Amino acid sequence: MPVIQTQNWLNKFVKLCEEKSGREANYKQSEIICEPLMKFFPQVNVEVVHYELLRNGLFQANEWRSINKIVKRLEEQDVWQIVKQEYKLLRKMWSGPKVSIYIFPIKNANAKPKKGLPPKNGVAYKGAIFLFLTAGLPLEEIKALLAHEYNHVCRLAHLNLSPDKIPLRDSLIIEGLGEYAVKELYGEKWLAPWVDLYPLEESMEIWKKYFLPSLDVKGVKHHQPFLYGQGSGRLPKWIGYHIGYQIVHTFQEKHGPFKNGELYTKSCNEIIKGSNYPINQGDI
Repeated sequence: MPVIQTQNWLNKFVKLCEEKSGREANYKQSEIICEPLMKFFPQVNVEVVHYELLRNGLFQANEWRSINKIVKRLEEQDVWQIVKQEYKLLRKMWSGPKVSIYIFPIKNANAKPKKGLPPKNGVAYKGAIFLFLTAGLPLEEIKALLAHEYNHVCRLAHLNLSPDKIPLRDSLIIEGLGEYAVKELYGEKWLAPWVDLYPLEESMEIWKKYFLPSLDVKGVKHHQPFLYGQGSGRLPKWIGYHIGYQIVHTFQEKHGPFKNGELYTKSCNEIIKGSNYPINQGDI
């Protein structure tokens, strides 16, 4: 079953928390939600997986009182079935690999909307996608999130590189391809705000000064400052995501259109060279 019925896990977690009045909630969250996922993370322990999911948006264990309500609202939206149908469509369109999809409430999902609190997030690994959601999201927004993450799965399967071997140039293109898929499938309305965050002149200057000398930096853990920006102000917020999208977008404008699934099989060097972002032949 591609879309796991995680509502059953969540209901079990809440029931156990109720029985113990919330004591050991963190342990129970790790046991019920993370232990079944260890097949995707054979090199680490369950504590590392738990931390990784929390870092990417999984609700905090002390939010257990609100989880049943959120699950009920997600079920009323038929989220699990809609994600299942959309996954089948995407997999056929892109000739993509099989993947298991896990849906959980996002951190602070029951809180009133606040600036800076994302209503959704997703993360893709080899063989698995995690969607962290707020109840009440437009269904197109959920579909767009799934498409972005499943496009990552397809691209990563094509590259066949371990995370520590992926160079920065590929990380940029991975993110650009994911968001460009959203534009192609669902339209500009559902694009992330970072796609148009900076004018070309500003992003081009940053590209030449900071990104070009670093395109061969390997290991996704080393790419976060480039993708998300740095608090020191040297690299502005979301700059790598923005540049990645603009590279793919301008490559597509100049050399497309491409058939379904064809774009994500292009090499990162071909995409960058064919975009508006210059790169010296000797650098690739």
